Amino acid sequence: MTDSLERAATRLSSWKTWTLVPALCLAAAALMLVVDLPVARYCRHGDYPEFIGDALNNAEPFGHAAGVALIVITVLALDPRAHWVAPALTVSALSGGIAANIGKLLLSRTRPRNFDLLHGTLWETFGEWLPLLSHGARAQSFPSAHTATAVGLAVMLCAAYPRGRWWFVTLSVLVGLHRIQTSAHYPSDVMVGAALGWWAGHLCLAGLIWAHRQHVDSEERPTTLPLRRAV
Repeated sequence: MTDSLERAATRLSSWKTWTLVPALCLAAAALMLVVDLPVARYCRHGDYPEFIGDALNNAEPFGHAAGVALIVITVLALDPRAHWVAPALTVSALSGGIAANIGKLLLSRTRPRNFDLLHGTLWETFGEWLPLLSHGARAQSFPSAHTATAVGLAVMLCAAYPRGRWWFVTLSVLVGLHRIQTSAHYPSDVMVGAALGWWAGHLCLAGLIWAHRQHVDSEERPTTLPLRRAV
């Protein structure tokens, strides 16, 4: 575990960690605005093989609070050194979801399943600023909290168990695709959620590494001062 934390600390020291991936996600979100409605219409009609929908539905718990709880319990059951992993996973996943939910309170956007995709325009999907909870879940499409939760969880899992990083990344991608496929979010919502989850996860990871180093330093520091030998 210590080795994986040190590798994560090295990665965190790079500017690419904090800027490149989130910048790519936000740029992709801006570009995907032009395909938000066509993709949403395609998903609404369900013109895709049934097994794709089944696979995405099975991946959805990775971005859900219940799924996160099951993963944390599994880690506790299998890894005797998971005293720091379990709370870190929980905080990282929840931080991503909370960041996205704050975004929903700042800008309303009608979900694809609740919008007239045939006659409405892209900008009509967006509503007022600072809607808070006035319009309910139907106007909370932006950004995707499931995706932010999944990415936040994947960030910490990759740091704790780097051998499985590609599987964790794949699961978070499947969660984002599931949110699009079920008409819960537009592609741009998912990409913004991914950026928020990345930042939230890495902030939690940075805090974890700082706390770990403080703990190591306190163990190495002498607890008593050496006494001078009496003359």
